[in-house]
Amino acid sequence: MHVHLGGHLAFYDPQRRSRFEVHLDGETALLEVIRRLGVPEAEIALAAVNRQVVALEEARVGDADRLDLYPPMSGGAQPRRARRFSPIGPPGSSRGASASARRSPPGRARR
Repeated sequence: MHVHLGGHLAFYDPQRRSRFEVHLDGETALLEVIRRLGVPEAEIALAAVNRQVVALEEARVGDADRLDLYPPMSGGAQPRRARRFSPIGPPGSSRGASASARRSPPGRARR
C-alpha cells in the first residue's frame, strides 16, 4: 500500500518519511493500519483511500490502495485583509510614523 503522511505526521515514522510503502496481508481495518504506523488517531483530521475521503472507524484498506493521512491545519477559512503596522509603533500611537515620513530623506520637513 502506498502511504502519504501529510503535514507533521511524518514525525511519527521512525525514518521521518512522508511517503513510503507498507505491505498488507489482505484487507485490513484502517484504524489497525494507523496503529501499526504509530500515528495517534487524535492527530488525524482527514483520511483518504484512493483519493476518496473515508471515515477512520469504518474504512478498510488493501495492499493495492493509496492512503493519505492529514493532520488538522489552521487558516484558509476566509481571506482576511492584511493590516499594516508601523515598525516603530502601533497605528495611531505617537511613536508610529507614516510611510511617507519614514521615506523622507534626512533634513527634509515631515508632513
